[in-house]
Amino acid sequence: MLYFKIINLGIVLLMFYSCNSRNKETSTKSLPKTQNSSSTEKIHPGKMIYMQFCLACHMENGQGVPGLYPPLVQTDYILGEKKRLIQTVLHGMEGPIEVNGIQYNNVMAKLDYLRDQQIADVLTYIRANFGNNAEAITATDVNMVRSAGAN
Repeated sequence: MLYFKIINLGIVLLMFYSCNSRNKETSTKSLPKTQNSSSTEKIHPGKMIYMQFCLACHMENGQGVPGLYPPLVQTDYILGEKKRLIQTVLHGMEGPIEVNGIQYNNVMAKLDYLRDQQIADVLTYIRANFGNNAEAITATDVNMVRSAGAN
C-alpha cells in the first residue's frame, strides 16, 4: 500500500513539474521583447517641479479644486500672455479672480526662489499638458519678467 502512495505522489509531482515548466515556456514566449527593458522613461523636468510645488492645489490632472484652486486646463491664465503667467508664479497671487466663469479667492504663494529654468520648465509643462497646447516659456522669458520686478 505504501508503495502505491509513493508512486502516486511521484506521478503527481511529475505532472506538476511538467505543467509548470511548460507554462513558464509559454508565458516567456508570449511576452513582447523590448529594446532596452532596463531603461526608464525620461520625465519632463517641469513635471517634477509641478509634482513638488503645484500638484497639491491644482491636482494631478490640472483640474484644481472647485471654489478653492483654479484649474490649469484651457484657461486664459495658462494659454494667454506669458508675462502674466510668469508674474503669477514669481510674485504669487491673492484676492478674487475668475477662471472659466468660476470665482476663486485664495492665496497662491510666490515661487520666486525657483531658478528661471525651473519656472520655465514647469510653465512649459503646464502649457503643453492637461489638454493645453501653447508656446513654450524660456528661461530668458522668465529672466526678463523677474528683472522687470513686480509690475
